[in-house]
Amino acid sequence: MGYENSAGLGVTNHYGARTTGGAVGQERRINGVITVTVDLTGEMLNSAYVAPTFIPKGCLLKSAILRVDEAFVVSAAGTVALGGTVPGTNGVVLTEAKLEAVGTSLVSTLAVGTWATASATGTTASEKLTKSITGTVGATSGKGTLILEFEFKTKV
Repeated sequence: MGYENSAGLGVTNHYGARTTGGAVGQERRINGVITVTVDLTGEMLNSAYVAPTFIPKGCLLKSAILRVDEAFVVSAAGTVALGGTVPGTNGVVLTEAKLEAVGTSLVSTLAVGTWATASATGTTASEKLTKSITGTVGATSGKGTLILEFEFKTKV
């Protein structure tokens, strides 16, 4: 991907041909519900770049839904974690079985730490969305979307 941050303004531009996948961001923020969508591809998961998206302090994950349109190729027992600073500790850990199964599934039970739906505190700090992979994910196959819905109300 041809991403570049050359202006020094905290703005990232994309140069060259664009492909689908790799987009990350807040889709909407309505009545205290923040919806964050992460477009997943094999290329995006193997890239070092993740579009800067922040999850505010105090968010409680209500649901996580994974839609796989093209199966990913994941090594045996491999996982992809998407979450805060340490996504395997505070995030949603997608398993090999979920990433290789075409269709839509509720993956809320795969959320861990302060991202767990049963968390007593919700997120304890504002964190940039990051990813980590255990094992390997094929770079040329796989397309999907992870939809995260957070409850967030603040009086500050």
